[in-house]
Amino acid sequence: MNMKKIIYFLSLVIVLQSCEDPDNTVNFVLDNYETGAVLRTISSSGDFNYYDQASSIFSATIEAHDVEDGGLMQSVEIFLSVDGGSEILYRTLQPGEFTTGPTGLPRASFQVGLSEVETLVGFNGGSTVKIRLQLNLTNGKTYSENDVAGSMTGSYFKSPFAYRKIVLCNVTDGSAVPGIYTIKMQDSYGDGWQDSRVRLTLDGQVYDFAMPSPYASGVAINATLESYTGDDNAGISTITVPADASTMKWEWIVGRFPEETSYTIAFTSLDGSNAQNCYNEANGPGGEKILSICQ
Repeated sequence: MNMKKIIYFLSLVIVLQSCEDPDNTVNFVLDNYETGAVLRTISSSGDFNYYDQASSIFSATIEAHDVEDGGLMQSVEIFLSVDGGSEILYRTLQPGEFTTGPTGLPRASFQVGLSEVETLVGFNGGSTVKIRLQLNLTNGKTYSENDVAGSMTGSYFKSPFAYRKIVLCNVTDGSAVPGIYTIKMQDSYGDGWQDSRVRLTLDGQVYDFAMPSPYASGVAINATLESYTGDDNAGISTITVPADASTMKWEWIVGRFPEETSYTIAFTSLDGSNAQNCYNEANGPGGEKILSICQ
């Protein structure tokens, strides 16, 4: 068995003492004890974003632990898979790529870029990319995620041997995503919005969406709003971002009584498929809003 925990053997000794000779019990434990090895995660960072693949890079620094202070390490293999599919070998870290860290144990860093995942495996927006490590020892033993107990994946060791990264779909570069956008709006007081609005700037053209105010003070702003279907409690507006659009920016403009407002922006592809909610907010701060649109 790999990586038996000390507490397991102490419990075994206690249980067996009543039915076996004590010396034989201790000898059995010692004769069958095996030391394991782990890869401790020192640090990890980086997210995967569907719309910014070039700068979507996951980085990690790992530290090798074994009975000979890392001396048994032969190599560390890094495997990639997407959404539970087949694995491919991404790269192999050799002992020469490790340096001695402050604890006296070997450390190394590696990176996985989303653009490389696309080339080697492929993915969709919303996919889960699994980065699995396998520690190979010179004595022929190997250790990976199936060889560690829960206590080894957290606390000091942080040794899961695998990292799972969801491919986010945050539109951070201002690129337009063609599709049909439906702005679903609510007012908790039931008297429409008082100057608050959702603003879309599409290729420089400004479009404002809001629940029209029923009061005389809202007449001027109501005249600037896009078409609205609903009443003073709730309603929707819709806009199509065409296939040839280049840039878009979504913002929330805060008016009076913002605590009564809430909205959801829903998306479907131009062909009506891939329906999803890509943003929602209640009484949010003003400013630009980053939508998550998986395609």
